Amino acid sequence: MHRALRWPVLIAWIAFVARVALLTHESLWRDEVDSVRFALEPLSTVLSRLSAPGFNGPLYFLLLRGWFALVGVNDFTLRYFSALAGTALVVLGYVLGKRLFGRSAGLAAEWIMALSPLLVWYAGEGRMYALQPALLALAMYALLRALGPWHARRVGWWSVFVVATSLSFYIHVLSPLVLLVASVAFVALPAARAHWRSALVALAFLTLPYLPLVAWQAPAVLRGGGTLLPFFPPGAVVNTLLRTWTFGLNTDAPLFFLPAPEGRVAVQGVLLGGVIVGVVWAFKRSNALERRWMLVLMAWAVLPSAALMLLSLRVPLFLPRYVLWSATPFYVVLGALIARIARVQWRWSVLGLVTVVSASGLAAQVLVPIRPDLRGAVAQVLRAAQPNEPVVLQIGYLRHAFAYYAAQHGFTAPPVRLIEAPYANEATLEAVGAQLESQLMQTQSVWLFESESAMWDKHGHTRRWFETRWQRAEAWAFHGVYVARFVRQTQPSYVPSSTSR
Repeated sequence: MHRALRWPVLIAWIAFVARVALLTHESLWRDEVDSVRFALEPLSTVLSRLSAPGFNGPLYFLLLRGWFALVGVNDFTLRYFSALAGTALVVLGYVLGKRLFGRSAGLAAEWIMALSPLLVWYAGEGRMYALQPALLALAMYALLRALGPWHARRVGWWSVFVVATSLSFYIHVLSPLVLLVASVAFVALPAARAHWRSALVALAFLTLPYLPLVAWQAPAVLRGGGTLLPFFPPGAVVNTLLRTWTFGLNTDAPLFFLPAPEGRVAVQGVLLGGVIVGVVWAFKRSNALERRWMLVLMAWAVLPSAALMLLSLRVPLFLPRYVLWSATPFYVVLGALIARIARVQWRWSVLGLVTVVSASGLAAQVLVPIRPDLRGAVAQVLRAAQPNEPVVLQIGYLRHAFAYYAAQHGFTAPPVRLIEAPYANEATLEAVGAQLESQLMQTQSVWLFESESAMWDKHGHTRRWFETRWQRAEAWAFHGVYVARFVRQTQPSYVPSSTSR
């Protein structure tokens, strides 16, 4: 191996190990089960999703279908597909940092991305949130090569930009926001003015694949209305992104093991303040061209979230994972910051601090579960339930996860009778009970399987009805999942009033 490649390859290997080591540590959650379900639908259905209004990521499910045909279907193979894309993203971080700011910056960026708790997490999730950032990082790298001052085969790089961007449109519905960043790159880079014809041709080629999507996206945005997503005010957006990009998904990292929340918040504030001051310092120490690169990277980090905030005024759309691809420039800028430190001792000290913070965030995500343990809960019901015994699911959408894990245990169909609990947010306790009783007549025992129930039953009517009308025989508490077996009792211990909610 060429000597110059030893460190990049070693860091890429560390990134790969970090992403595959604990792929099955946690259960799939319902969105990941949907990935399996959508990928295994009839091919005609999968293909029809490419133009289906409101459907997100149809190309991801098509690719996943081919992947499953090669390696089979289980928790590991689903997430391994994302791990490969996540490792590729780390390599692209090195290539991008090296091209813009030098080899030291590329290596620092690659190391930061290799251990980023956020990137490791989503490279271990069976969704499109590892593949989309990799495609968009490739698209942006190709764009900068096409617009940059280097001697390059610009037609080839324009082609890579068009192909990678077009594919990203069908990997995630919000990928077209990258065109805002591309516009900033064209304005900010002086060499780009000589290639305006190529830019117009590339834009023309991007228009055609986007037309089927804009046909339903534009009316949806113009119409406005509510979604199931919460509204994030600007301050919450900035705070959430900086914290997750730096510390990962555990809000208590890096000092998650300390009981005092004030100390954790103070440490987070000091570290984030240091990052902001460091970025400003690195910007001032850069030459004119490097400052333009940083402006493009900052636009890449900021503009997608800003656009989502504006769109959310009509349709709430912002979630941190929807702009995960904007974390890449954040890490590249951090790598450039570290590379600008003149004293080697200080440079290694800062990189060591970043490593400790990232390792703490990774540890927090491993030691403190995040996803509901649907795998363990389903296994418990399958072990203890009688054939065709009813299982009431709250939320009812859990039937797909239950069926998936039943299949993983060798059942072509669940050996129990799955019953979807009613939507209870706007119902009384009596109405919920009446609907359940109509499905449980002459049943002497029943299971309650409950996870994320606040979405459909914010008052807890389903569990309360069972606990007041039935006798609880057994109960198990898994992370994020409550499982209980109830047997019918002759006289209820409590008869709720007609106004109970």
